[in-house]
Amino acid sequence: MIPEIIEAIVSPRVRSVSVVASVQSGKTLAAELSLAYIVANLPGPALWVTAKDDDAKTEGESRLLPLLENCPPAKKLFPTDKNKKRNRAVFFENGMTLWLVGANNRRNLQSRSIRWLFGDELWLWPQGRLREAEARVSAFGRLGKCVFFSQGSIAGDDCDRKFQATDRREWHFCCPECGALQAYKWENIHWDAAAKNETTGEWDFRRVKATANLSCEVCGHAFRDTPGERSRLNSGGKFVAQNPNASAEHVGFHWNALATMSWGELAETFLRAKAEARKGRTEDLAAFYQQRLALAWCEDSDYSADEVFENQPSGNTYLMGASDWELEGVADAASRRFVPAREHTDAADAPRLRFLTVDVQDGYFVYVVRAWSPAGGRSRLIWCGIAQTFGDLADIRTKFCVPAKFVFIDAGFATQRVFAWCAETGAIAFQGDRAGKANYRHPDGKFRFYSPKRLARAGNASRAAETYFFSNISCKDKLSDLRREGGDVWGLPADIPEEYVKQLGAEYRSNVNGKPIWLKRGNRANHYWDCEVMQVAAAFLMKVF
Repeated sequence: MIPEIIEAIVSPRVRSVSVVASVQSGKTLAAELSLAYIVANLPGPALWVTAKDDDAKTEGESRLLPLLENCPPAKKLFPTDKNKKRNRAVFFENGMTLWLVGANNRRNLQSRSIRWLFGDELWLWPQGRLREAEARVSAFGRLGKCVFFSQGSIAGDDCDRKFQATDRREWHFCCPECGALQAYKWENIHWDAAAKNETTGEWDFRRVKATANLSCEVCGHAFRDTPGERSRLNSGGKFVAQNPNASAEHVGFHWNALATMSWGELAETFLRAKAEARKGRTEDLAAFYQQRLALAWCEDSDYSADEVFENQPSGNTYLMGASDWELEGVADAASRRFVPAREHTDAADAPRLRFLTVDVQDGYFVYVVRAWSPAGGRSRLIWCGIAQTFGDLADIRTKFCVPAKFVFIDAGFATQRVFAWCAETGAIAFQGDRAGKANYRHPDGKFRFYSPKRLARAGNASRAAETYFFSNISCKDKLSDLRREGGDVWGLPADIPEEYVKQLGAEYRSNVNGKPIWLKRGNRANHYWDCEVMQVAAAFLMKVF
């Protein structure tokens, strides 16, 4: 990897080089070796910029100057005058000057005209300083060269944008079994699923590490987690441009820790970080993405389609619209309660324990239909989609056999219209509490996750709508728990829509001022998520749990 990076740095055809790679994998060494070559062969004013002035001093003392002094062609150019050789500035005998400065001090990036700019750990620089640093090479025209190297940063920051503008050369390995050239991808790392205790949810990390492997995405061959195997894969590796339409003057290199580290150790780090992220602490997971996968982190990073299905049965074959679930609750007139369909003599014609939950938007509705079992609070997603009118919602209720009193609609938007429709149809109006309220006291002295029943009239309407508040935090926590239980408790169809999957990861749990709260990930829509939260609130209201 390093030789190709050095070639790009010293090539007269390349104006900028951006290296984004995992920590402790040689990216800084490539820049340091390039500088040694430059001192001896391509002298010109050079600026080595770290995040802070103290970092620059440390880099000079511990790494850069000792390396140059042990490189014979560069060593013979070191000044004999001690005043011209300092930890943060060296004036070489061939006229080249090297300064080591921090990006935290804006004055460090002003006044000097330089030919060579080296930017270390760009992800730590104050935003905007990259532009100021690049301006320092303008006086040298096409001879000016910028070199940046960093771990993964934050999506959309200066470091990320700089790398995205390059040809983005990704390190690939060649499968010895089938000859397929492919990138190292985290989704191709596997370990024994039985290493997870299904009762406690805890991982046996010794077993995870012992069974971790990398599979070829073409032939499926599993490579063992050994240094020798990684060396064998890398021996036939090469960089492949992922953005070939980029200007040839802007070159980028990327690799992750899969090429250099134990896959078992990475798996343990990932699983521990995921466990923390589920508690709302995403710092460790962000560090994994940035430091090990060398990817730009955003709040969407910790959620993927794979996670939606991670606890679903591997043999799950039920599809959207399926209604033959033997555990679904059906009304039993004799006992005046819901019983599993398999216990009912005429389940086909009996009312179903199904909820239609609706999130109201400006001009349309997002809805979810979910079937529930009276045994253990199990459920299955039956259908989800978008409706344009209240009339469409009525048709959907009829199509999926949802009892009128089991329709729950968000009244936080277009409240009066919702109240009027609920009063007319018998649907129930829901409003999620935004103040972090965990429960509500009822007249019987008990506390529940929903408020006592209230009646609300739209304008001067003669009929009132039945309406409830519910605890956002408590119902979202319960939904999170149900999802972790997986397909036996919280079922999903095999052909679930992609947009549903995306929106299901729209929020994450965190703490603000010591209080638990669910926050949105960026600008991602969360309508299906809200519908599923209302499903949980409805299940509490109807005593399913």
